Amino acid sequence: MSEQTFPRVAVLGGGGTIGTTVIGAMRGAGWPADRIVAAGRSEERLAPLAAEHGIGTTTDAAQAVEGADVVVTSVKPQDMRALLTQISGSVSPDALILTVAAALPSSFYEELLADGIAVVRSMPNTPARLGKGATSISAGAHATEEHMALAERILEGTGLVVRVPEDLISGVSVVSGSGPAFFYAVAEAMAAAGIANGLDRGMAEALAAQTLIGAGALLEESGETPAELRAKVSSKGGTTLAALAAMEAAGLQGVFSAGANAAIARAKELGEELQKG
Repeated sequence: MSEQTFPRVAVLGGGGTIGTTVIGAMRGAGWPADRIVAAGRSEERLAPLAAEHGIGTTTDAAQAVEGADVVVTSVKPQDMRALLTQISGSVSPDALILTVAAALPSSFYEELLADGIAVVRSMPNTPARLGKGATSISAGAHATEEHMALAERILEGTGLVVRVPEDLISGVSVVSGSGPAFFYAVAEAMAAAGIANGLDRGMAEALAAQTLIGAGALLEESGETPAELRAKVSSKGGTTLAALAAMEAAGLQGVFSAGANAAIARAKELGEELQKG
């Protein structure tokens, strides 16, 4: 691993949403432009990165990884095998592979690249674009404390970064990976309830969005648990308590459990499909 203060980082799939997010977070944290290179299929999609961040870009992934201390793989999971095959002869065996792709375990990368290569698997979510993300990182078989600390440093600008054993990553994917979609579904349902009771759509959606944003901020900043904050809104004999009781009776917990189980089953199925090539 390079002893430079800022290791050289190659971001493969740099023109995509997650790749762009990682690059923006690094630059925002002070990572020098000349220590980052982005690779992608389209010069057109890479051009804004070069213009905004002053980084080098290329459509040749193998060229991008030459001399890189860290290789961030942010292409779609179904494209990962072809990408790793393309770069396998160029990536340094001492490099850290930081993957932000879903479904594929660290062993997938270890099998296709140099023996003993260090892999850190990460699971970011979409709010990372605003520096409000929740990302987990998991060590592969050869990743050290130094590698994990470097992964944290690269991703810290995306928001919260937590370490979890890789066998718990399914739980992370349910809570923070798919979680934003659950949040938006709740916002839709809240707005629909308002519309059904006479509010116009614009007002109902604005109220639902701001309520969830405010509740989330209060949860983050108050230091209180969700249960404690919920109790403070739920006066005995009041409307909120009546609503919560009706939701529980309708199977609220079961709905989320069913969603979580379906997500985990699909992630496992997808991973098996992709590893078969």
